[in-house]
Amino acid sequence: PQQARSRDTLHRLLDAAETLLADRTFEDLGIHDVVKKARSSVGSFYARFPDKNALLDALYERHQREAMNTVQSVLSPERWAGCRLAEMVEAIVQFTARLYRKNRGLLRALVIRGHLRPDWRYQDPAERSKTAVAKVGSLIASRKCEVGHPDPRMAGSLGFLMVMATLREKILFGDSTSSAVRIGDERLIAELTAAYLAYLGVPSPADSNRRRPKSGRKPGGKS
Repeated sequence: PQQARSRDTLHRLLDAAETLLADRTFEDLGIHDVVKKARSSVGSFYARFPDKNALLDALYERHQREAMNTVQSVLSPERWAGCRLAEMVEAIVQFTARLYRKNRGLLRALVIRGHLRPDWRYQDPAERSKTAVAKVGSLIASRKCEVGHPDPRMAGSLGFLMVMATLREKILFGDSTSSAVRIGDERLIAELTAAYLAYLGVPSPADSNRRRPKSGRKPGGKS
């Protein structure tokens, strides 16, 4: 029971910190704010973390485990069997955007920490990003017959990197660095999907629907 209570306290501290990071920077995050939000105490905090930086380390470790499991599931080739490449790309862009939005505060803190401390081992969730980029490149390469680009694997990886960079800029830092382009998440997802597909040389679902003749009509003729 004591171990269960200790784990519960740890999770509450991590949950509280992640919630507070949604609308403030890590530098502005106070330990007293975290323990108050977690309905805990300063003593309980220091029993688990030597300082605030250790809290960010623990948040990263938890996020890394959860995100890697999700990425493995979403980017599994079996998941997309029988699905058109355009639909797969659209779903991957949508999933990535929602992952950034859901974890906006924490990811922003990790990116900033990586820039401020180049020696920090968690620079811009690098390992997860590398894994995701490689897996997307492999998925695109496995559908090379649907890709117009001469190097499907490279284009799949580079295109996904461009998508991730844009999502990171708009969702994590959009209020300060890219406010010149004011669009919501759904429009952003649609535009990035179209750009990614165009780079790959893959017709978008919208293009396919426009080219498809209406029911009861023949192309170029009347019903």
